[in-house]
Amino acid sequence: MHLRYRSSASLDGVHGGRCGFGAGRTPTKRRASRVAWLACVACLALTGAAHADKMTDAEELFRRAKGLMAAKKDRDACPLLEESQKLDPQMGTLLNLAICHENVGKTASAWGEFRAVEQQARAANREDRVKLARDRAAKLEPRLARVKIVVPADARVAGLVIKVDGEAKGEPLWSGVAVDPGVRTIEASAPGKLPKTVTVRVEAEGSVVPVTVPPLEDEPAAAPPIAIDPDADRAKDEEYAANRSRHTTGVVVGAIGVAAMAAGGVFGVLAIMNDGDAAKACPAPCIAGTNEARAADDTTDRALLFANVANVAIPVGLIVAAIGGYMALSAGPTEKPTARALLTPRPGGASLAVSW
Repeated sequence: MHLRYRSSASLDGVHGGRCGFGAGRTPTKRRASRVAWLACVACLALTGAAHADKMTDAEELFRRAKGLMAAKKDRDACPLLEESQKLDPQMGTLLNLAICHENVGKTASAWGEFRAVEQQARAANREDRVKLARDRAAKLEPRLARVKIVVPADARVAGLVIKVDGEAKGEPLWSGVAVDPGVRTIEASAPGKLPKTVTVRVEAEGSVVPVTVPPLEDEPAAAPPIAIDPDADRAKDEEYAANRSRHTTGVVVGAIGVAAMAAGGVFGVLAIMNDGDAAKACPAPCIAGTNEARAADDTTDRALLFANVANVAIPVGLIVAAIGGYMALSAGPTEKPTARALLTPRPGGASLAVSW
């Protein structure tokens, strides 16, 4: 009962064909055939080596598990048998795993594994194992603990899925799902609903523990998509463009006004300087008609001209600068606002500042 049963098979070819090359071909074709044959052999060798490694590991785990079972350490042996069965599924390993699970009280797992061994043994014409697995499963069946899934009318929704320990169970099984003793998890889910999970403890063998599935709540409604109006966006873009143009014009006009005021200030300084030069050209008493008097008159005329220019340029520049500043400041937003968040750590927490 404790030997791993393996089947043997012969390999006739790959994908329904054969690996080889025939006579009567040209040297080039024969070389190509040899290369193909060698590649085929290499592929088979690699595949066989990988499978052999798994078989070796599975056999090692199986032998270690058998030693632990002989020493009555079934709880340590069961995980090794499970891993061995994953690496290299065999009827003998599954049979021993069922016996191990039965020994540790996992009655539902053992019962299902005995039934699987029965089916495999019947397909392999192993009547001895068919009888053994059938008899062991029959003895376990009265001991099975079950969970009865109760779904009230208000909990029945379209697409309802019930899972017991992560495995979906169809409605025909809800009247009594065989489970191992311990804490079992029942999960209910459906499209558009929030899933709910119920846990239940199953202890006594042969007991039926009812579990009522609560009504599932609707998922939170998704926020409706924001409708985008192309015309509104286009109008906004045009508004931003107009504001940018107004702002730019205001800056240029303001710059012209500032330049005019600066020029007026320069002419004012020149007027003062020429007025001083006129006084120096003909100190008092200045006699009319002399060369000094004529030079002083010319310098005074220039001072008056510069003063007149300054008197006009400064106020005009001031007005123009004011107009430009008003245009730039009243232009409005020139681009779409961008929200910015600033998270500042503080003792015992943090502060969040949002700007746009």
